[in-house]
Amino acid sequence: MEQVAQGGTPPRRQRRAADELRAAILAAAAEVFFNRGYEGASLEAVINRVGGSKRAIYSHFGGKKELFAALVTEASSRALAALAPEEIATHDLEATLLAFGRQVIDVVMSPLTLALYRVVVAEGTRFPDLARIFFDAGPGRASARLAVVLEDFRRRGEIDVDDTRRAAERFIGMLRDDLHLQVLLGLRSPPSAVEMDRSVRQAVRIFLQGCGIKPTVATVAKRRRGRVTPPQG
Repeated sequence: MEQVAQGGTPPRRQRRAADELRAAILAAAAEVFFNRGYEGASLEAVINRVGGSKRAIYSHFGGKKELFAALVTEASSRALAALAPEEIATHDLEATLLAFGRQVIDVVMSPLTLALYRVVVAEGTRFPDLARIFFDAGPGRASARLAVVLEDFRRRGEIDVDDTRRAAERFIGMLRDDLHLQVLLGLRSPPSAVEMDRSVRQAVRIFLQGCGIKPTVATVAKRRRGRVTPPQG
């Protein structure tokens, strides 16, 4: 039976309440950063939306800088879910890149991430720490994790690439391409699900061709028998 903590509240319920408060603070912070920018945002404005006290924010995150970092980390974690060990254990590289690519483009095209990008672009020169936080917790974190995955496939002899970190950065760059910049600048609306899927598939195909993906023995045998058609450029 679940033990009751001091004050009569079960620990599981306390954890759930803490998780719900954390999520509420992040949602309120996203709205504040979106409407006021980084310089204009304040913990008081977040509290006005979510209720509670500064102590609750400090206990979960720290100050404004840490709250911004938590928003970026939360977004990048959604993309990195596709690269979890249990996810890639049963998939080949193409399937892994497709799953990761779809997550990445979905995240970078989301209203929250677009708003965070705009805040950093507008205020990053005045707040250099802000730009570093955004890069390290977002794009840098994603490319670092993908590089680890690519290195594993490289060791298995499935791709031929010297620098997996640079390869990871280039792949993520292909996912964003000019489409992300156009949306960021307000030149067009975010792409549809069909557009995003088409873009991801093209990026994966080009990337695998560039990395010289090596077919398995079974695939080579099937091609010799005329059962498998090599991918077209």
